[in-house]
Amino acid sequence: MTGNYNYQNLPAFTKGELTQNTWNEERRQELIELFRNEEYGRIYGEASLEVSHRVAEIRQGLMSGNSSGPVTRKIVEIIVRRKVSGIDREYIIPFYLFVPEAAEKKPFPVVLTLVNRSLSDADPSRRNKSPFWPVEMIVSRGYAAVAIVTHEIAPDYEDAFTTRFHRLFPDYVENRPPDAWGTLSAWAWAMSRAIDYLITDPAIDSSKIITSGHSRGGKTSLWCGAQDTRVSIVISSCSGCSGAAITRGKTGEHIKDITSRFPFWFCQNYKKYAESEDTMPFDQHLLLGLIAPRPLYLSEKTEDSWCDARAEFESLKQASKIYELYGKASPLAEMPGADEGIISGNLGFHLQTGEHNMDEYDWERYINFCDLF
Repeated sequence: MTGNYNYQNLPAFTKGELTQNTWNEERRQELIELFRNEEYGRIYGEASLEVSHRVAEIRQGLMSGNSSGPVTRKIVEIIVRRKVSGIDREYIIPFYLFVPEAAEKKPFPVVLTLVNRSLSDADPSRRNKSPFWPVEMIVSRGYAAVAIVTHEIAPDYEDAFTTRFHRLFPDYVENRPPDAWGTLSAWAWAMSRAIDYLITDPAIDSSKIITSGHSRGGKTSLWCGAQDTRVSIVISSCSGCSGAAITRGKTGEHIKDITSRFPFWFCQNYKKYAESEDTMPFDQHLLLGLIAPRPLYLSEKTEDSWCDARAEFESLKQASKIYELYGKASPLAEMPGADEGIISGNLGFHLQTGEHNMDEYDWERYINFCDLF
């Protein structure tokens, strides 16, 4: 299938001259609000939330056969409370932190991964090992690793925003505002609350926090990194439509498809573009630009036509204009071929033979990219 690629009329990064000042002081916050209002939604009632953290479990001496030596696993709980109509509500979101025990190498950079599959793909016991999240490899390269699981934050199905994290907001079930958060924003919010803890842990280098995710997790990694500047590197695998890929002219999935199958991922406003994508005052290259000048890495698969690798790479090319303002990228050339990649300053991309997935091939290249920074 061939897309109708035409990138001459994309929404501009700025309304006037593109400079670091106009980007940072004017346009950046405007765009964040635009994405909150029109695509991902905002967390209404966020100011009424009380958030704390508790280390629920510590186990030392895991992975003793690993090349980096033994690892400590912590189960950390994000405790979220909100009072509604005089009734206290609480929800607990766990995440799983693996830290090498080599004291001489602390503090460690950390890779925070949103896992959009079953817990077996990020098994904290490490009885089940999956190439989707190869924590043994990540820690052997000198990184701490965190898994936070989508279904332990908010369900990945239509629940009328009444269960898990959403249950804290019964006052937003009826007459839900059209820019109220979708589940992607709930997941991104939880990733940032995990970061709240990570920057306090003495084993973690708070200046080297990396977010990553695949598919809907890749969309969330981008959205979290765009909003939370404590994220130092953003990695996104196969995020496609409403993630890294420019929407206009792409092949495969479009807004009408994604809002029909997964309407709960987004705010209600996003649906109005289902039949009129060309009228959107934004597109996904602007989202990637919000991450600049921090390092950003995208990956795709050759058989993943639903995501459209070419539309993702073009989005990266467009976003490179912001990175060039900071001297952090050069104009990108043509998209790499199968099983090839490209790195230009703070931008990276590779295309792997295969279907919609994230595996050890990807992770080796993600960590190689992180090593540069």
